[in-house]
Amino acid sequence: MWRRLRTVVALCASLWSIALVAAEPLRVLTEHSPPGEYLDDNGRVTGATAEMVRALMQRQGLDGDISLLPWARAYALALEGPNIMLFETTRTAEREALFKWVGPVKRVVHGLYALADSELELISLDQARNVTGICAYLGGSGGDQLEALGFTNLERPAQPEQCLRMLRHGRVALWLSSDIGHRPYLLDAGLDETALRRVYSLEHRYLYLAFSRDVSDATIADWQATLDAMKTDGTLAGYYRGHYPASMIEALSHPGQPDFPWLQSPSP
Repeated sequence: MWRRLRTVVALCASLWSIALVAAEPLRVLTEHSPPGEYLDDNGRVTGATAEMVRALMQRQGLDGDISLLPWARAYALALEGPNIMLFETTRTAEREALFKWVGPVKRVVHGLYALADSELELISLDQARNVTGICAYLGGSGGDQLEALGFTNLERPAQPEQCLRMLRHGRVALWLSSDIGHRPYLLDAGLDETALRRVYSLEHRYLYLAFSRDVSDATIADWQATLDAMKTDGTLAGYYRGHYPASMIEALSHPGQPDFPWLQSPSP
């Protein structure tokens, strides 16, 4: 009898724990990455992407509260859960099973950037193994990719703006960044885009909203359907216009998913 009672009590406790997690509101996290996400003078998270996400939440009747944290901390919380959404995150084969995904919300091109007056030229990625150093901020998918390829000349600071300082001071020869990622840091330093020159282009990458694995599939479907509607009716383009390249906005203006090779069924 007592064994049966203990089983019932344990089952009830488990169900109660599940119910508490389900009732816990979604926590939305991002990092400092203007013009998409930054704090205004009142300490409120704003920016083109943050306001788009806030509108996405409000369409679903959700509170538009967003927290801004250092990237490594926000990423770790999203891995742990429960009920975490992190934006925006590069969707890669290595990360595929770590999160549930809604998007894409950005399309970027990663590349290796040198100072404009640098004489460095690259014909192949392998040549970059021999430069004095490549800066790729900690936790970024581009740097993770180069590490996986065995690059040993990487510098991985915690903040992207440190890469610009290292490049200008000659500590590294290249900065691994996206075509939109380095712009705000150049502006903060009083520079324009002509200060850098892309010497090697990597592939397109797609950025997504990444949800912790405990979030239900039904919730993911609701978010995706709402985002698709915002693409179709021009809302997403309205938030991005004037902040991001027209080519990227056009590429995101229609619902649909990229053809990720790791999601393709093998040929019979």
